[in-house]
Amino acid sequence: MVFQQMSDEEKDLYIDVLRVGTTPFDRFVARGSMQDVVDIPGPRAKIDRFMFRAISQTKSDHSTRLIPIIGSAGSGKTHAYWAYKNMERKMLISKTDQIEEEEEIPANIPSDWTIVYVPSPPAASRILLHVYTCLLDELSTSIIKAVAEKLVDKWGGLKKKKLGLFGGQDLEVTISNGIREYPGIFSDCVKCLCIYTMDKERSSKAERWLLGETMDLDELTSLGISSVIESDDICLAMIKLICENAGKTVILYFDEIESPYRMHGPEAETKFLEVLKRLYNEIQNVVIVIAVLKEIWPRILETADQAMKSRMEQERELEYFKFDDLLLYFAKSMEYFWSQNNLNPPIYPLFPLNEEVLKAIYAKTDGNQRSIIKLIRIFVDKLVYDEMPLEEVMKESLPVGITLASTTATVKPGAPEVHDKSILDKIEEMMDDEDYTIEANPASVAGAALKSIKVLGEKYHKDIKINLDFKFLVGKRSYSLAGMIEFNGNKYGIEVPSVKTFDKSGGVAAFYATKRLADAITTKQINYGILIVPEGTGGNKYKSLLEQNENIMFKFELNDDSAKFLIQQAIKMPSKEGLLMSQVLFGDLPDYIPPIPPSDAAQEPEESANEEEQEEQTNTE
Repeated sequence: MVFQQMSDEEKDLYIDVLRVGTTPFDRFVARGSMQDVVDIPGPRAKIDRFMFRAISQTKSDHSTRLIPIIGSAGSGKTHAYWAYKNMERKMLISKTDQIEEEEEIPANIPSDWTIVYVPSPPAASRILLHVYTCLLDELSTSIIKAVAEKLVDKWGGLKKKKLGLFGGQDLEVTISNGIREYPGIFSDCVKCLCIYTMDKERSSKAERWLLGETMDLDELTSLGISSVIESDDICLAMIKLICENAGKTVILYFDEIESPYRMHGPEAETKFLEVLKRLYNEIQNVVIVIAVLKEIWPRILETADQAMKSRMEQERELEYFKFDDLLLYFAKSMEYFWSQNNLNPPIYPLFPLNEEVLKAIYAKTDGNQRSIIKLIRIFVDKLVYDEMPLEEVMKESLPVGITLASTTATVKPGAPEVHDKSILDKIEEMMDDEDYTIEANPASVAGAALKSIKVLGEKYHKDIKINLDFKFLVGKRSYSLAGMIEFNGNKYGIEVPSVKTFDKSGGVAAFYATKRLADAITTKQINYGILIVPEGTGGNKYKSLLEQNENIMFKFELNDDSAKFLIQQAIKMPSKEGLLMSQVLFGDLPDYIPPIPPSDAAQEPEESANEEEQEEQTNTE
């Protein structure tokens, strides 16, 4: 047997490397922010063909398409994004003829496309800002430069510059040409794109506006604009300009789209689907992919209106692993792991497990990819931490000379019989619910605040009404708040500034958020304002505006940890911050004890010990 051909020193070497290294199985939940390195295309083969055809058709006719991909929890919906992202990378590399032979690209993959990951929409408000941010994060500032130069050249700006006639009037003429093609709501976008490309003195300010960074009123005035990027209409205008002038087909990959329903129910889901419909109707050259849990897909269809249903392509389902997929996945994962640790792979490609163990894992999981990876991790951990002898695991090893190719070729699809039934008894069932990425951004924090208030309102039988993405008019201009809550005849507006992180001051973004609350109060749309800002937020204009508006009496400061804990606990047991926000409306809720954040819980034993020492010292004295 192969195992007998390995020396004790070899076994110890490989096990030691497993003990200190990070294996591909340590992260069993795919994340849009962390690349998956091993792809098994079999379960996705039918979807791939459908996806590539949609990209080719959109590239040809520039029409937008909407493709639902469904699958159970752990079937590889997020992993599918990384598979397509890697294909995109290979297509780019192939243009320079630098791609390796083993990474040959299938002939049916079209060229000139890019895929953008849009994680679970954190709330029903400002989803378009969420999409725009994801677009820029993926394509970087280079896409702004490319789109700006393309449009300015189209409007005559760059041609005149080359002729040596560059000047203020040329800029104004270029802006006029651009507004003629993109009038109305596009005007500020056109101005900033032209200034960014043609005006060296104001270029950096225009770039900051295009990137959605915070700006003060003087800076906006110097650009000659009055809007901010976070407005839904402005976001949609910029998404349209980028997608239609990017020079390639854009795929927007929406993952875990059940999140709005999970946080706020059917109303939030309806709002999200309306945003998807708006993207479909108003933007060209885009393929919209929505990855949905199979179990909730019927509800999505029930929620969507007829117009939305008519725009969707036929849903495509991700398949589970077959047993040969499992063997191939494990062997390729281990091969990658040994390579990353500068080791030649063991002669047996399934080391440190074996085919019998993998059969048992397959039998327990029915081929669910996430559950398979989770159980593999358990077995590998048991081995490297000496909870299970290596000899016991390796007793069914295959003969010497086996290769990866022969392993996968000789295994038949389906669930093979497990000969060693004792292995089944060792497998722990760890079938958790779908995991969600927690990201502290304005929309997710606002959504968690509203959800916390709703949860505690229901718990204490309070009659409240929540209005998500509350819109109001000031003159002829439309503004929106993250949400509005009605209780006991009063209306409470909730607002969060458009910041990238809660670990830095909210700056000018906090001023604009405060101003929206103040405008809503002045126009009698709400009675009180609840403002949530990053910890340490300051600024003279911000503080002055707060002082002038006594009805914005409820201000909460969060850092990244407390913001994430607020989000994590919103659905279960609202955090301390969620309780404090609820008490703004309901008054004291003395019998509610909020959960302790992990960081505080870790410190509690030490604090308790210190208290005991002090008490003992006092008694001694």
